[in-house]
Amino acid sequence: MLEPARQRLAGIETRVLDAVEYRPETRSLGRIVDLQPLLELRSRYRAAQAEAKITDAALRLARKNRDRLASLHGEAIVATRELIHAESQLAADEARAVTARQHVRELQEEGLQAWGTELFQAAVAGDSRLFDDLLQRRRVLLLVTLHHGQALPADAARIMVAREGDRQAAQPAELVSAAPKTDDIVQGETWFFHTDARKLRTGMRIEAWIPASAEKLSGVVIPRSAQIWHEGRPWVYLQIGADRFVRRPIDAHRDYGDAWFVDEGIEPGASLVTRGAQLLLSEEQRHAIPEEDD
Repeated sequence: MLEPARQRLAGIETRVLDAVEYRPETRSLGRIVDLQPLLELRSRYRAAQAEAKITDAALRLARKNRDRLASLHGEAIVATRELIHAESQLAADEARAVTARQHVRELQEEGLQAWGTELFQAAVAGDSRLFDDLLQRRRVLLLVTLHHGQALPADAARIMVAREGDRQAAQPAELVSAAPKTDDIVQGETWFFHTDARKLRTGMRIEAWIPASAEKLSGVVIPRSAQIWHEGRPWVYLQIGADRFVRRPIDAHRDYGDAWFVDEGIEPGASLVTRGAQLLLSEEQRHAIPEEDD
């Protein structure tokens, strides 16, 4: 028990707990991807496509010229050496066309190995809304690495991401595709996501919260400032009257950024002590100590 006047002097603060829906999550790490290598690859791929079109056009012209000279040669209108020269030119143009088309295929394979089908095709298509948003810095590309043995649920098209581990300030990120390469150290699954650029910058490290199941739980969020440790367990104080407080254990909890999500033992609507819980514990312990003459 603590009189209201002493509560004010001690700076006791409380907050009524709202009901919160929570989907069980696991935490992973990620980073904002530099798009420059993809842009350079796109430039080389488009140049190779243009070269392939040029060589194909030259090949069609050489084939028509050879066919025309072959017809004239059959009528003894042109010399054999002209036909031989045309066939030689045709063979050279065929070789150049084959080489150009092979170069396009090699660059495509390079893109698929480094970036995956969805992202590479978006980069070279020229009409991708996502890639335009990435180029204009309206969105940023994330590479999220799951822990070893962890898998992305089949229905996890959206995750939450934030800097500095602040779950309550996290923003949604949308799935792009699986990433072809894994992390050298973590060796877990890697996935590409995209999210609103906001204050995110290329190379920044972020934290990601991955849905662990489709189930949603209902409970409350307990801030760190309300938590105290006593006898090896976490506790909080609830105000149950104008001058009365009760201490409750928090044995089952889940990380919720810099807070805890609790779905057992504390109900929405309870008045949680968010500041001064340690003082209340001291007051409780003081009253538990017997007087010297007892």
